[in-house]
Amino acid sequence: MVDRTDSAGQPTAGVRAGADRSRGAAPPAGPTDEPFRRRLRRSVRTVDLAVLLAVPVVLVAVARLTAGTPLALAFSYADPTLRGAFESHFVHASTAHLAFNLGTYALVVPAAYLLSVLGGDRDRFYVALVSFLFVFPVVLSLLNLAVPREGVSLGFSGVTMAFVGYLPVALAGYLQEALGVPAEHDLARGLFFAGLALVAVLVVRTRLTYAVAAVATLAAVAHLRAAGFGVPDSWDWLGPAGYADLAVIATLLLAGGLLAGFPSDLVVDGGIVNVYVHFLGFALGFMATHLTVGAAPAVERSRPVAAVRGFTAALVPGVHPDGTR
Repeated sequence: MVDRTDSAGQPTAGVRAGADRSRGAAPPAGPTDEPFRRRLRRSVRTVDLAVLLAVPVVLVAVARLTAGTPLALAFSYADPTLRGAFESHFVHASTAHLAFNLGTYALVVPAAYLLSVLGGDRDRFYVALVSFLFVFPVVLSLLNLAVPREGVSLGFSGVTMAFVGYLPVALAGYLQEALGVPAEHDLARGLFFAGLALVAVLVVRTRLTYAVAAVATLAAVAHLRAAGFGVPDSWDWLGPAGYADLAVIATLLLAGGLLAGFPSDLVVDGGIVNVYVHFLGFALGFMATHLTVGAAPAVERSRPVAAVRGFTAALVPGVHPDGTR
């Protein structure tokens, strides 16, 4: 998401509501014995790939339709509308702006998908996807009004950062299901707080941000220790070749997505990188998915979550509206 005060443009990066896994089931006692490639072939569906591809196709189509006039669909802080709040996330100020966000999407979202389906949580991924695409644009735009300023905003990076926020949840579920790593919720929180510590020192370095980074680091260490992370007695927990590789790649993408979304130079070709919306996307992307994976049963059973789950089931073949197999 980029704020604009003129026509120049340049890029920036930027529930386990339904799950395939049986609820209440005990985590695996150890890593799976199934070869990674076999599990990959068994889990990935053609329809899933088509859904993933549909998003960049829509973004490119919108870019072609709005060529030369993208600011007409931008979200105006002075004259906000619900239509603009939604549409502005799918238009871009320039080809470079679009290309950057497409590249970020192409790296982060397939990784989140693979973590989810290989971890037995296809439904969770789809509920997150639908939430991020149809609910988050309006939510992020309206929260953007909390910081009074002139100009407009546009771009898909706020939504992309929501997928970055989902990575800790997807990675924790994957590590528990595929490799038998316990304490999924603590692991997800530990990864999120580690990301928050990184964000705190990326853009503005003050005593306050250093303090936030320190507290977030302590929280990350506490949750990761509670999840049982430490020096292993053996490397048998890594499982067959491929499983640990995907986990490492996802961790690097989490760090890389945050580095891209919170650059040190916020001025890009006449626009200002909207790191506020990037942070909202990252934080809400994590909280919305984490609080609906059993960490907060009241939220998981709430009507809004049920509505999103039902909407997802109506859109995507094979998704279960009640969150069961």
